[in-house]
Amino acid sequence: MRIKHTIFFLLVCFSSLTIHAQNTDLADTFQLEEIVVAGTRMPVTGVVAAPSVSIASEEINLHMGHSLMDALSHTEGVQAMDIGVGFSKPMIRGLGFQRVVVSENGVKQEGQQWGADHGLEIDAFHVDGVMVVKGPASVLYGSDAMGGAIEILPPVIPYEDTLSGEVLFQHQSVCSGMSGSAMLAIKRKKVYSQIRFTERHWGDYRVPADSFTYLSMRLPINDRRLKNTAGKERSANGLLAFRHKKYEGRLNISDNYQKSGFFSGAHGIPNNSNMLSDGDKWNIDLPYSMVNHFKVSSTNKWTTEKTQTMFVLGFQQNHREEWSKFHTHTVGQQPPAVDPDKELMLDLRTISGKMQFRLTSSDEWEHYIGVSASFQKNEIGGYGFLIPSYRRGEYGAYYLVNYKPSDVWAFNASVRYDISHIHTEAHGNDVGEVVRDFNDYSLAIGAVYTPKDGHEWRGSIGRAYRLPSANELTSNGVHHGAFRHELGDSSLVGEQGWQADLSYSLRRKRVELSLSPFFSYYPHFISLHPTGQWSTLPDAGQIYKYVDAPASFFGGETRLKVKLVRDLFYQFSGEYVRTYDYESHTATPFSPPAAMRNTISWERKRWQAYAECQSVTAQRRVCHNEDETPGYNLLNVGGKVEIPAPSGKLSLHVNARNVLNTYHLNHLNFYRKIELPEAGVDIQSTIRFTF
Repeated sequence: MRIKHTIFFLLVCFSSLTIHAQNTDLADTFQLEEIVVAGTRMPVTGVVAAPSVSIASEEINLHMGHSLMDALSHTEGVQAMDIGVGFSKPMIRGLGFQRVVVSENGVKQEGQQWGADHGLEIDAFHVDGVMVVKGPASVLYGSDAMGGAIEILPPVIPYEDTLSGEVLFQHQSVCSGMSGSAMLAIKRKKVYSQIRFTERHWGDYRVPADSFTYLSMRLPINDRRLKNTAGKERSANGLLAFRHKKYEGRLNISDNYQKSGFFSGAHGIPNNSNMLSDGDKWNIDLPYSMVNHFKVSSTNKWTTEKTQTMFVLGFQQNHREEWSKFHTHTVGQQPPAVDPDKELMLDLRTISGKMQFRLTSSDEWEHYIGVSASFQKNEIGGYGFLIPSYRRGEYGAYYLVNYKPSDVWAFNASVRYDISHIHTEAHGNDVGEVVRDFNDYSLAIGAVYTPKDGHEWRGSIGRAYRLPSANELTSNGVHHGAFRHELGDSSLVGEQGWQADLSYSLRRKRVELSLSPFFSYYPHFISLHPTGQWSTLPDAGQIYKYVDAPASFFGGETRLKVKLVRDLFYQFSGEYVRTYDYESHTATPFSPPAAMRNTISWERKRWQAYAECQSVTAQRRVCHNEDETPGYNLLNVGGKVEIPAPSGKLSLHVNARNVLNTYHLNHLNFYRKIELPEAGVDIQSTIRFTF
């Protein structure tokens, strides 16, 4: 497994730096009192009018659930599409999959984003902070950021020589999950190094249900545990940074390995016999998925008084496999001679680069100009088929300007042009070769008005463009985990859309308020529509086809936080998205329901406690042949306490989710189609020691 080689490489680099660091006086390194560490982090391009939210690591740790996206879903307008209890994918304002970019260390994560049955291949414990950009961010992140972007912020490099670290242990009751993570960092003169190792294991998780529906069959859930939903994750991350005068460079390397079982009733051809418990909640049996994501990136920055030049280069390989006892949806197909139970293999390799130049010509004007390129090669294997092998190249150039004439007003404008080429290979008799070229532009303008009485207004309007992905053009196969036969269309054109945002915020001593309405219109919106026709292939379910139709999205988010009395706060947050397909005269598929949270919290310097009522409305505005989902209310409680330690800080986080063990369905869940409810009551405890 590649992760062993990654660990060895990181240890060699880190040990060489440690030898030099041991010459420092460690008595000067540790301080008993809490301090603020000054340092630098590689910034993302500042877009003053973009509707964005910065989320600090403390907030992420407080609400960390089964995955990073569980924590981010506490941000209005951000939803998590769960896959069991181990993984989830992001959705922003009703747009997800390949319409939301996840960027880490300046490199866009490339891991078959179109798939609904796997999550992000990123260590959740290796996140120092997150910036969420709501709405079109194509100008900065490329065409896939039509719905928004999630920027994983890099760690801050301290100016002073330090030795720091972290050790944490976590337990989840609903799946008997256990996690451990350790980080060690050294800053010595001009060099900073950091390594982190994480291991996660979880068993079959519990649900408040005794049966589920697959196609027209009603099947049991033995002992209220979903058989074969256990999994594990192993991650290694390393950072080597060098800073000298006007130059700062960072080398990041990571390797993330995940293996998780598919619920036995949701893959292949289920029956009552394979629903019986095997007596081992930790066992990962067929069917299961395995993914290994290796990534290395280099970021280099040269800064002068008025200019900054930045160059980012990245390579990543996402190797994914699905294993299931051989079964066929094709008449006469025989099992392969080698690895007869390997259903799917997708191997995606991506090389990407970006160069950006910033000029601060005066106190009022700031200019950015940049170019980017990426090259992809995807290879396939296994007895099943979803998408063909393909090669893809993307090239883009952009310009952005910020203008701040006063402390009250700020303006920005940006434009980007992209071209793309994709070449997919033929597969069998049903999928022909596809060679397509695409090109289009994105633009945005915005303004910020900030009077000096705590009010702030932001407004922006922009055009976004997205290049069709390989699955939208060429897919033709049974997607078991999604319970459908997916069919692409090689004649699809690029997606286009316009979005307008307006936000208002008020910050006073006892009150914080924000309102963020938006409207989007897409003359060409690609979506997977149920056709109402059953596939002729056995046990394949309904045919879903990618179609191009006009669509609109309307909605908004709001947040209100009020200080009731000393240290006692009330917070309300809500989100709403209404989608409309102008051809079918229905909602677009997989539209999120409206939701809100009412929270009472007691916040002190060293400890915090909260109780939250999470309410989600019924989703009755659905696409043709899509199931409606009832609403629900959940009670969640949690808190944290920090204890000063002789050489650092000890913290304890406890979160109890779905305290009343409420039966509920998530409209966006991977298992929604077979009426599998969300996890039952789950108590998660985390002990963290930092120094």
